[in-house]
Amino acid sequence: MKLLCFDLDGTLFDTRQDIADAVNRARLEFQLPELSVPQVTSMVGHGISALARKAFQDSDVDPSLARKLILDYYQRHPADKATLYPGVRETIPILKYVLTVVSNKRKVLVDALLEKHGLTQYFDFVAGGDTFKAKKPDPGAIDFLLERFQAAPAEVLVIGDHSPDIEMAKRSSVRSVFCRYGFFGKDEVGADFQIDSFPELLTILENIAERASQTDQYGKRSTIDD
Repeated sequence: MKLLCFDLDGTLFDTRQDIADAVNRARLEFQLPELSVPQVTSMVGHGISALARKAFQDSDVDPSLARKLILDYYQRHPADKATLYPGVRETIPILKYVLTVVSNKRKVLVDALLEKHGLTQYFDFVAGGDTFKAKKPDPGAIDFLLERFQAAPAEVLVIGDHSPDIEMAKRSSVRSVFCRYGFFGKDEVGADFQIDSFPELLTILENIAERASQTDQYGKRSTIDD
């Protein structure tokens, strides 16, 4: 294993309250009732435009205006209440791999979260939803990382909590880890591995390394289910 590709929301950070606050501040402009945090959470993962469309589907508000209002507020408050998931701060510094982030959140907001929590220095590359032509689950981000860091698909692991993360990995023929502690709780796509807490990632990486060592020793390729 050479390169780890992390999702952001629901994987490294719990950002649900900040996102809900931004949505509800925008809805307040049109005297619309607040949405609960679980309601808003069910709408995230596919970028700000999709969020705005879903969050205002009960009204005749132009989604582009809703998007602007949500984004205006969120850009001023991207990390007011966001917290790192347990074990992230302790685990990230000891991961001796190329570390990357690929999020569908705008890059400036990704950078703000990483910087506020002192994690920027650990990542070799950070991408947002506006970095590439298409967002996850499009495989373009992984294709870029494979070329930039001269990695083979077998050397890459995607870690995320939502179907776009796992679908992106599948389309790129790389392995994936689904974070059951994140926003969505259930893997709907079929990741290669699942974890209930961030530090469990270390065990998965150790197992992958052990299997790779066995492959070298016996001159054959181990399967994930060996």
